[in-house]
Amino acid sequence: MGWTTSQQDALLNAIQRRNERAILQKQLAQTQAELVSRQAEQAILRDQWQQEQADVDQLQRLSWASVFYDLLNQKEERLSKEEAEAQQARLRYDVIATSVEVLQKQRTAQEERLTTYVGVDADYEQLIQEKRVTLSTSSNEVGNQYQHYLDELTRQNHALQELDEAHKAGLLALGEVSHLRKLLDQARSWGRWDMLGGSSMASMAKYRKLDDVRDQSYRVTRTLENFRAEYADIKQTFLSDWQFDSNLTRFVDVFFDNIFTDMAVQSRINTALTTAMALENQLIKAITTLKQQIEQAVEETKQQADAFQRFLEKA
Repeated sequence: MGWTTSQQDALLNAIQRRNERAILQKQLAQTQAELVSRQAEQAILRDQWQQEQADVDQLQRLSWASVFYDLLNQKEERLSKEEAEAQQARLRYDVIATSVEVLQKQRTAQEERLTTYVGVDADYEQLIQEKRVTLSTSSNEVGNQYQHYLDELTRQNHALQELDEAHKAGLLALGEVSHLRKLLDQARSWGRWDMLGGSSMASMAKYRKLDDVRDQSYRVTRTLENFRAEYADIKQTFLSDWQFDSNLTRFVDVFFDNIFTDMAVQSRINTALTTAMALENQLIKAITTLKQQIEQAVEETKQQADAFQRFLEKA
């Protein structure tokens, strides 16, 4: 059975009601924001009015201020001035209080109107699903267009997923490389201390840190290879000629042969640190590019999904 005119009319009505609700929600948000602003202003004006009224009350009763102005023969003049200021403050407060009351009533009315749209999403989704079922079994031009939209959305979602997986793998590799760089920096610091005639403790600390470097370099290798694999899935290559093991792990093994001088060891550490920093920068650049590609893919997928939804509504 095909898609009927009555079903299309019902769908168009649901679309119209959803649009009406969106407008009302926007109006409610504006009302709420204005109400919050006016209430804050109301609180300030209430304090000003109460302060002005307190000045009047102070002059009217026996107080130091009252006695002071009595002695100057200015009490009546001062009281008249304070009463005028209090009256003006009260007037400003009344104006803002009235506007707050109006906004509160307006908000209540808008909230009540919104309750009449409670079932509109369920109606819309049901009708859209029924239409999708009808179009998926249709062999005419409209059915072909439906399948084209569906295939394109599937392709874009898959591409977005691949980008996201590559981005996550890159972040993981970056974390391991950053940790390796910190370990190498610590090893370099201990090495400097050792070369300056530090105690045997400095030498032991340096080699313990190099043990950590060796273990960490293996973790870097694994995460980097995983990132390369994920990167290849999106038809991109990350430093295909990078010989990571020969640069960062092989030299660590020879530290313990006692063939090299402390200066040679320190030179190797510096070289490795430079290598790690370069790799870290390359990863940051690749990850930044991936993030931009993800943002673009998300926007394109959203546009395609919106176009698909409009097609479903009008077809």
